[in-house]
Amino acid sequence: MKIINSTDLINSNTEYGIGLGNFDGVHRAHEFLITELVSECKKRNIKSMIYTFRRHPGNVLDNEKIKLISSLERRIERFRELEIDCLCLVDFTEEFSKISANLFVKKILKEKYNVKLVVTGFNYKFGKGGKGNTDRLIKLSGELDFDVVIVPPVMLENKIISSSLIREKISEGKMESVRNMLGRCYSIKGKVEYGNKIGREIGFPTANIVPLKDFVLPKAGVYYSKTIVDGKTYDSITNIGNKPTVSINKRTVIETHIFYYSELLYGRDIEVQFVSMIREEKKFSSIKALKKNIISDIKKVKKRFL
Repeated sequence: MKIINSTDLINSNTEYGIGLGNFDGVHRAHEFLITELVSECKKRNIKSMIYTFRRHPGNVLDNEKIKLISSLERRIERFRELEIDCLCLVDFTEEFSKISANLFVKKILKEKYNVKLVVTGFNYKFGKGGKGNTDRLIKLSGELDFDVVIVPPVMLENKIISSSLIREKISEGKMESVRNMLGRCYSIKGKVEYGNKIGREIGFPTANIVPLKDFVLPKAGVYYSKTIVDGKTYDSITNIGNKPTVSINKRTVIETHIFYYSELLYGRDIEVQFVSMIREEKKFSSIKALKKNIISDIKKVKKRFL
């Protein structure tokens, strides 16, 4: 897969089928769209391109602070896995936001990228003020000689799969629903930092990471998880929260106890995959009570999942 910036020069003789969208999470509905794009491009013998933004537009102009599901690196990885020929990454700016829907299609899609096909979702909006929609796109396709495929909603449990719904389910701790919509477990990566070592002292050493503020966080609580270290996946139990029993610091920390693992991980990168919520976070009366509950949580995990 070739990665280009929107400012790069393009061979105008190359014909493209272009998939449009934000693609946060690259969830199952996105995957359906991308599969359609790749298939239709092969039929037409043209190159497939995803045209998307480095940063979510809502976080650039409106300061909405939309929490992300996937990093740019993870999105790129998934596009590559789905066999896209070309990925165009666009810096969404105030100037870009002022381009009208008509000019976006005519000057960018048609004149710059020689578009022969556009594939997008049923609710796609584009152009200044989001005034462009699928009806406008279809109208312009007739004038500018390219095809349009509008992908219908992808449903799960009578709800339309969307990035906003996935964010909602993550924040509720409903990780099974999240996994069904994403097509994989929601995960958070981070570098292991030094903690207060209480876990090690009571027999349950943890690898602690601090999540980046840009990403949506699962509901505070205890989860059955899988932890990836150096490409290997281990069963684990993870607490996400501010450790109310042992800390007055309100900083959110992800603490993971990896089963049958004894190596020190300080300073190393790990990835924690959230499989299922066991219980909500709570404060215990003592370290002894905390240890007793950890033992109970681990027994529940092993009985249910292992």
